[in-house]
Amino acid sequence: MSFAIGVMLGLAVAVTWLAALALWRLPRALDRMHALAFLNVAASGLVTTAAFLADGISGRSLKILLMMAVFLGWAAVLSHVTGRAVLMREGRSA
Repeated sequence: MSFAIGVMLGLAVAVTWLAALALWRLPRALDRMHALAFLNVAASGLVTTAAFLADGISGRSLKILLMMAVFLGWAAVLSHVTGRAVLMREGRSA
């Protein structure tokens, strides 16, 4: 079981490095925002899965699930607002 938890957390780190590489390589602001959205969804899903593998259905894992759901909702709102601001400032060439 601890091997599976390690794999999930290792994948979360790999996803973070992949998103960092994408932020460095992608030329436009809106493309970079897609890399951040990918990071938000993938890393939170992997960390939540690792929590459920570690504890099963417990109070701690359910709190992590709730926290990640709130985090994803807030990240979606922030991505939308930031994207709209970039489009308004720079137009379609952003």
